[in-house]
Amino acid sequence: MQDDKSVKSEMIRCGKRTYFFDVKVASNNDRYLKITETRLMEENEPRKRSTVMIFPEDIGRFNSVLSQVSKLLTQEGK
Repeated sequence: MQDDKSVKSEMIRCGKRTYFFDVKVASNNDRYLKITETRLMEENEPRKRSTVMIFPEDIGRFNSVLSQVSKLLTQEGK
C-alpha cells in the first residue's frame, strides 16, 4: 500500500507532545489535512499516537470553531 503524497508538513514540539500537520494528496487527487499527536507515556515505552483528518469541505467550520475556542483558552483572568 502506497502512502498518500505529502504536499506540506509542519511540526510543533510541546514538552512530551509533538504535533504534526501534514497536507496530503489522496489517490483520488483530493487534498486533506492530517493532524497527528504523539506523546511520551512512560520512559522506555513507545509513544502513543492519535490522528485526525480534516477534509476540504470541513476546513472552514473546523477553522472557525478552533478560532473560537482558542480565544477562550488565551483570555487571561476569565
